[in-house]
Amino acid sequence: MIPGEDETVATRRMTRRGWQRFKPIRCAICTGYIWLRPIALKEPVEAPEPRHEWVLCSYCHKALLNEMRRSSLSSPVRLRVAIGLVAAERSPYTYQMPEQQAFQREFTWFVWALVLFTFFHLFIFVILFAVPR
Repeated sequence: MIPGEDETVATRRMTRRGWQRFKPIRCAICTGYIWLRPIALKEPVEAPEPRHEWVLCSYCHKALLNEMRRSSLSSPVRLRVAIGLVAAERSPYTYQMPEQQAFQREFTWFVWALVLFTFFHLFIFVILFAVPR
């Protein structure tokens, strides 16, 4: 045996156990499913630790590019700051004021009451016009 030939090389075998379901990737900002062409972004090497990695949908990526164009910041954390600004606008987990939630709830009740009031009057008019004189 020649020296150096006693190394073993492990190969990865593809084994499948039953049905493997396709699981789509979610966008890191809007948490929507990405069905086609996910865009992976990594922070540059100069950025401070920990360096992050994001997978974005095309809409969030376009918003990120617009934010990067508007930014006058030119440091290695530019991407991280732009991601934060875009996520503050587009994320479903953005902070909502309790007053806004209360107003939306009251407005919904008002709209439903208005719709029911309209149908009630429409029903009365139908009955009045259907009764022979």
